[in-house]
Amino acid sequence: MDSAADGDSEHCDCERKQATGGRVKCEGVVFTVTGGNEVALVTRGGATRALGSESYLDASTGTRHHFVDVQGKTEAMLFLVSVREDQRRIVAVRRFC
Repeated sequence: MDSAADGDSEHCDCERKQATGGRVKCEGVVFTVTGGNEVALVTRGGATRALGSESYLDASTGTRHHFVDVQGKTEAMLFLVSVREDQRRIVAVRRFC
């Protein structure tokens, strides 16, 4: 069933590209996970900046889903970044269109 039919917001699945150090690149934005399991943005210089987010925990999988707003060069983007808390790694990234 497509997202319009089931009432969900439209989204674009990102092609995830695993980068070094557990970083994930999606739509030109590079994400990583902090020691506190927060989602952080990786800047061009390699520095990280924790992003504020609304999140919820799927206790059955141990995955916390973070809704993250990022300002791109031409538009604001909303991502859903899923983090396995026990492994401190990003398991999925989805951009809402």
